[in-house]
Amino acid sequence: MKETIDGHARSVRSQIPLLTRELCGRPLVFLDNASTTPKPRSVIDAVVNYYERSTANVHRGVHSLGEEATRLFDDARREVAALIGASPGEVVLVRGTTEAINFVANGLELGPEDEVVFPASEHHANWIPWRVHGKPVPVPIDEDGVPRWETIEKLITSKTKLVSIGHVSNVTGAIAPVEEVVRIAKARGVPVLLDAAQSLSHLPLDVAKLGVDFLAASSHKAFGPSGVGILWSRKEFLAKCPLYQVGGGMISLNNDIDVGGFVPRDAPFKFEAGTPAIEATIGFGAAVKWMRAIGMDAIRQHDLAMSKYLFEGLSDIPGVRILAKKLPYEQRIALATFVVDAPAMTQESVARALCDMFGVCVSAGFHCTHVLHARAHLPGTVRASPHVYNTTEEIDVLLEGVREIAS
Repeated sequence: MKETIDGHARSVRSQIPLLTRELCGRPLVFLDNASTTPKPRSVIDAVVNYYERSTANVHRGVHSLGEEATRLFDDARREVAALIGASPGEVVLVRGTTEAINFVANGLELGPEDEVVFPASEHHANWIPWRVHGKPVPVPIDEDGVPRWETIEKLITSKTKLVSIGHVSNVTGAIAPVEEVVRIAKARGVPVLLDAAQSLSHLPLDVAKLGVDFLAASSHKAFGPSGVGILWSRKEFLAKCPLYQVGGGMISLNNDIDVGGFVPRDAPFKFEAGTPAIEATIGFGAAVKWMRAIGMDAIRQHDLAMSKYLFEGLSDIPGVRILAKKLPYEQRIALATFVVDAPAMTQESVARALCDMFGVCVSAGFHCTHVLHARAHLPGTVRASPHVYNTTEEIDVLLEGVREIAS
């Protein structure tokens, strides 16, 4: 187990500059990847190269810099599409997962009685849009925040217009049974949206095999820059979807007011009004190249071994409650959310102590899942989320810190 974890980690650690930093005189241990990931040198170089050599707008300029920027930008879309087994023409570039889900909510043109079924454990990005657009129908969760998937079939009614699920929970790390959910939904003629924010950098993805209708994801959780993400959808939806926003860049022709209206470009460009996040998109493409060079199967191998090492270590510490502790390793990613029973300390102060005393960065609080925490009667939790570059030695530092705080 250690050999698998550390072998993968050693092969990539030197490529991530952030890992050379120290905190409070100790080596940085970054275990907050579910929040955002550090950036490999190749991603940083891709962004800097655009600024230093190819700064120009895309799909507009006819000069050499404009052509270079456009090529880099379009190549990035192709890279991301290939990662999920899609066509570039089906990938709309947005600001992130949140905007992608809101794009679908807007595009479905839901009424106040139109129902959307989703787990009660979902991130706010997959909760709040259904409060604003349509009628939310949350799937029940157990005491650890894991959805009771066996109840989803009876929640789908003639009013259900969408089933929207997180591929991987940002709190428990549990992997949703996507194929089974798709089977149930499609039998009733209901489309499925997959929030892949937490799975894009952890699991091999193929939209055709998964059978979903929409996929939303962000760059910054997949070793890329912030400010860009994707919505994948079938061409049929994009062709009939109402415009999300309008402006420059998405127009084929804007007639004089006395002559007629305007003609938008074909999808996906008609949904990308204004100057896009060019450098972030180029960096996103570089991040995808970096992950594909490692291999998504290799990342998954590290994940499985790391899950076992992390959970076994935390389970040995008295006074620590781990959410979804009994979930099999093959049904999760390497992410552990837990509560430390430390007198007079909130979970936020536990995380701060781990940082200040041990150089360990983890998340704490509600992780944008207020409903999950309320139903589990938890006033906050600590979340450790390793990735492919993390070693067993770093997990040992985390365990040392938790053990000292809990005692």
